[in-house]
Amino acid sequence: MCKRFPKIVKYTVILSFLLLVQLIISSTVKIQADNILELTSSASTWYNGYNMNMTITNTSGSEVEGWTLRLKKSDFTITNIWCAKQTVSGNDIIITPEAWNSKISAKGSVTFGFIGEGTLTSDFSYTLDSSGVAPTVTPGLTPSPVITPTPIITPTPGISPTPTPVPSGTFHVFLLLGQSNMAGYPRAQASDRVEDPRILALGYDDNQWRVAKPPLHETWQDAIGPGDWFAKTLIEKLPEGDTIGLVPCAISGERIETFMKSGGSKYDWIVSRARLAQEKGGVISGILFHQGESNNGDPSWPGKVNTLVEDLKKDLNLGDIPFIAGELLYSGSCAVHNQLINQLPSVVKNCYVVSAEGLVVDPSDGQWRLHFSHDSQVTLGERYAEKMIEALGY
Repeated sequence: MCKRFPKIVKYTVILSFLLLVQLIISSTVKIQADNILELTSSASTWYNGYNMNMTITNTSGSEVEGWTLRLKKSDFTITNIWCAKQTVSGNDIIITPEAWNSKISAKGSVTFGFIGEGTLTSDFSYTLDSSGVAPTVTPGLTPSPVITPTPIITPTPGISPTPTPVPSGTFHVFLLLGQSNMAGYPRAQASDRVEDPRILALGYDDNQWRVAKPPLHETWQDAIGPGDWFAKTLIEKLPEGDTIGLVPCAISGERIETFMKSGGSKYDWIVSRARLAQEKGGVISGILFHQGESNNGDPSWPGKVNTLVEDLKKDLNLGDIPFIAGELLYSGSCAVHNQLINQLPSVVKNCYVVSAEGLVVDPSDGQWRLHFSHDSQVTLGERYAEKMIEALGY
């Protein structure tokens, strides 16, 4: 139940966006001297979609409990949302907080965002209030453009592979699952690009086997994820003639539901890529997993992860291979989710958790503060490898 105030803060904001131009839009309306909400919104668009980030700040000296954002369904097709929840009522899309971010402390803020399909209209409106019932107030806008689009690209299965490198010895294959921290955020450096012919990766977009080098996932960011240094570390423990094969399957910004067999849109894609590795003689030896930001604080998440793992093991005939999950940044806005991550070993068979202790946020991630820095990604990859070495007894 949302707390009601003597007067309710509510306002309507009309936004205009230019294609491939990020607009930082701040809108504030003062209804009551001691109760002010301020909205900061930014969006990036690309050829078939957009990414919207929003921050609600309580500029008053009193705590606000509960907020509701209403969008017009005719203006948006939201495919994924994080750090908030959405429902549809008539012609409205209603966005409400998660349990953990429903309260906004004095001078505090909450941040959330979503991905949409198609293009943004030339203008659209939304309303925000602290209890969901209030008259509409229309504030002014002060946009200042910043030309830094950040597209999020969803992969589609490619054609049958035409492998070039030939794996030797035992071909140890590892699936890389999750969202942006598994896909990678910080830009790769020269040390990351040193190739080892014994480490192969299945092409993210074309299903072609190549000697692994970053980026293993989406190419636009040219980033490294934990998979890069996981393989560089693990290869040192394998017999001289053996080969590692990485099957990257992470997608930035996606909830766990996207990857699940029942109702998910990418489960078959993961299975088809894993089978390409098996057809090449690969033995799937383990699964690396880093996901949770988009399901932050959802108590049903550990059970859904277990369902995904059990379905993959059954459909790919994997047996009881290790499943290794990584913690989220301790300093990030989704740090509370680590409590659920650390429940996984009691829910998922042969499951281990990799610590994020001491790891830091990437300096370029000033908006969300969710993504590991370059050196932290290297360390995280090494920790995944050390845990896999322990699990497999290498």
